[in-house]
Amino acid sequence: MLLKILKPLRVFVSLAFFLLTLFTFIDFAAIFSVEMINALLYLQFFPSLLKFIDVLTLGAAGFLVVLLLTFFFGRIYCSSVCPLGTLQDFVIGINARIKRRKNFRYRKPQSLLHYSVLGILILALLLHSIFFINLLDPYSLAGKIFNQLFRPLYILGNNLLARGFQSMDNYLFYSVPVKIISLASFIFSAIILITLIILAVFRDRWYCNAICPLGGILRLVSKFSLFKIQINKDECTLCGVCVRVCKAGCIDFIHKKIDFERCVGCFNCMGACPHGGISYRMQECRNASNARIQIADRLSPVAYRPSPIAYRESRRNFLKTSLIGTAGVAGLLSAKEAVASGEKTGSAYPVMPPGSDSYWHYTANCTACHLCVSACPTHVLQPSLFEFGLSGIFQPKMDFSTSYCNFDCVLCGEVCPTAAIFPQKKEDKQRIQIGVSIFVRNICVVVEKETACGACSEHCPTKAVEMVPYLDNLKIPRVDARICIGCGACEHACPVKPLKAIYVKSNLYHHMAPKPLSKVEETGPSPGQEKKAEEDFPF
Repeated sequence: MLLKILKPLRVFVSLAFFLLTLFTFIDFAAIFSVEMINALLYLQFFPSLLKFIDVLTLGAAGFLVVLLLTFFFGRIYCSSVCPLGTLQDFVIGINARIKRRKNFRYRKPQSLLHYSVLGILILALLLHSIFFINLLDPYSLAGKIFNQLFRPLYILGNNLLARGFQSMDNYLFYSVPVKIISLASFIFSAIILITLIILAVFRDRWYCNAICPLGGILRLVSKFSLFKIQINKDECTLCGVCVRVCKAGCIDFIHKKIDFERCVGCFNCMGACPHGGISYRMQECRNASNARIQIADRLSPVAYRPSPIAYRESRRNFLKTSLIGTAGVAGLLSAKEAVASGEKTGSAYPVMPPGSDSYWHYTANCTACHLCVSACPTHVLQPSLFEFGLSGIFQPKMDFSTSYCNFDCVLCGEVCPTAAIFPQKKEDKQRIQIGVSIFVRNICVVVEKETACGACSEHCPTKAVEMVPYLDNLKIPRVDARICIGCGACEHACPVKPLKAIYVKSNLYHHMAPKPLSKVEETGPSPGQEKKAEEDFPF
């Protein structure tokens, strides 16, 4: 009876994790607290692993919890916590409803492909490239899909609801602009979602057991799991019901075996078996005769064993995959070094958010999950394309053409699950110099059109941009690089197009700017004169 409730319990837990994780990405009203977001993301494996490597605290040891759970109970993460796994289960369930009945079947393991992908990812990590985690980590993929596809739909639904309520003079809801933050990231997320839907319809959980790098890690650990789902050979009647409900395709009922390495812990088979022929118990041989049966099964000529030709072909494919992957990693690293060495014109790399410490720390730890993009209240954080090199594809950058960094905001560091952006106190963040504003004198409207402006100085929170006398009654900007923090308010406010007369050049390493002094503190009070900040802005 206890085994019968495992599936309903798993469904409840997976729905809770999925919906709560989804809401952290689509929530535009900041309903969830930072503590709640961090608790929800604690068990996401790769973000937790990268954060643990950086901070070495138990608060970032969620990946160890996942490994322990897998060691004891198998891959329950895959069906209960993984948002991408639950998303595939939704598709599989809808497909089963459409077809009235979904019959799964046993599939041969794709071990060579799966472990090749995992090996290439580990090699890339050893070479300080996070490219494959950005593209294959299930949490990061889910984050991109939620942020780029589901969030606009959620906002659109909210706006329709707000319009309906406002027509009745009820302003409980308010409208929010719908923005596609990055066309490239939007297209990539759409392609990934479509691909997952196609795979889930025709191949069920194939991605989890053939591509997913986390699935490969948990697959290795589950070899040694203490508790395993097993077929009781004495009770099994070879009816095949368990095979028809196994979404991982890992039950070989002809030989009465379950490939527990590929089992994703959905527990469908346990409730479906009409004869109680499946149990969930500690792995052990019940008696010597069972041990002999297991040995006989392995030596049976009926059992599948690859031919020498197939083996040689598999080995050839493995070597080919490894060489291609190694060459790809080398290319990615050379692209990153090209960016870092400043081979591009202007600023060699995008401006990184405050708390990211340095170019190397940020690009080596950001998995491009886009949670900071969702949390950013001004939307200055936007997915990059190749600005960080190919290995940093879709990692968020500060886009000052869209907006600017709020002087008092520290949200991106508080929600980042990998510590690519360290959390900061407000007073410290206000002094972090992520870049320095550069003033291009000859295209400024004050010089080119001899008309008053001062928008850059008006919006500068540290008053690093000051208006000084130019011609007659005109004033022109002057940048104090010592106290400029590179927040981008000046660049965003500058009316010059298409090139800005003032822009932020990023810092390779972030610095702490001195606290800006007021005019009274810097030069002392002037008798009979008081300079107001509003005088910088002539309109």
